[in-house]
Amino acid sequence: MANALKGKSTVFMTFIAPNSDAAETLRLFFENHFEFMKEKSHKEGALKLINYYISESPEWLNDGPYTAGPAPFFEGKFPGKTGRIVFVLHEIYENEDGLHHHYIESKDFAPEFDNMLSTYNIEFKEFNQMKVIQSLWD
Repeated sequence: MANALKGKSTVFMTFIAPNSDAAETLRLFFENHFEFMKEKSHKEGALKLINYYISESPEWLNDGPYTAGPAPFFEGKFPGKTGRIVFVLHEIYENEDGLHHHYIESKDFAPEFDNMLSTYNIEFKEFNQMKVIQSLWD
């Protein structure tokens, strides 16, 4: 059904690991986060977690601001790699209360999280309390 997720609350986080040690640290972090999410997330009701995923990819030379001209992806090819590794964490909640609840449950991990980012020089960007404005298929 089109727009089944319209109005749901999301958080979208990007992590860029500068090297393999930082990438492995993030993988271990995400394994622990996965277990935390399984234990703490609500499957029903107002605090319901609808969707959760983490993805990983090399950082491509063409990643970043759009530049005019044909990119290799438009030609069915892969551009070169920068050597860095990109991770994306995405969560969708029934409403903003579910996302607020998740942060409250997670607050004890914040110092460890911040330490990991600074120790391994991981670039981090968070887009929080976003609302889905369009979705295809639920």
